Amino acid sequence: MKFIYITMLQLCVLFLQADAQSMKSYFSVDNYSHTVNYDHYKAVFYVQRPEIGLGNIKSDRKYAWYSGNQICYTQGGYSGKLLNGDYNEFYDTKGLKTQGIFEMGLKSGRWKSWGEDGILDSIVNYSSGKPNGRFEKYDQEGVLLERGKYHDGQLNGKLEKRINADSIQVIRYKKGKVMAYQPSKAVKITRWLKSIFKKDKKPKVK
Repeated sequence: MKFIYITMLQLCVLFLQADAQSMKSYFSVDNYSHTVNYDHYKAVFYVQRPEIGLGNIKSDRKYAWYSGNQICYTQGGYSGKLLNGDYNEFYDTKGLKTQGIFEMGLKSGRWKSWGEDGILDSIVNYSSGKPNGRFEKYDQEGVLLERGKYHDGQLNGKLEKRINADSIQVIRYKKGKVMAYQPSKAVKITRWLKSIFKKDKKPKVK
């Protein structure tokens, strides 16, 4: 009988330790968003959880990390807690400034930025900290100015730049190097391109 009581007591202790560890993880400050205030805007973000390992540090990547109530960026290393998860910047007016995702300190997926008036400024896709995929840039009126594609951090393929209402500039890249160039005066905007580089303003973000 005594043996049964001892066994039950040991099991209770194990359960309590597990619950304590679970509660500690649940209430850990690392599971909550952090905020850093700058002039005219603030950044709201998450950092890596203690149980998540890092893996190999890549010397050619710039890592974002948090320490001393500051966000720092360092190529090939870090000293603090890596940003991990949703990342948002807000103007003092509460409008969105920047929105994206960090994966263990590296930018990932689609990143967007806006001006203070809510007009879309740019869209850039990232993979493992490098621009990768399509990107677009807009002027202060929300008109598409430039679009192209990155591959592993370098321009690759056709880059289209709006020169004025009637013409664009087309430059072809391969691994960051210019392969072909067409002056803007030789490139007339077709009906199809007009639908892409339309003059209509982009809707403001509510």
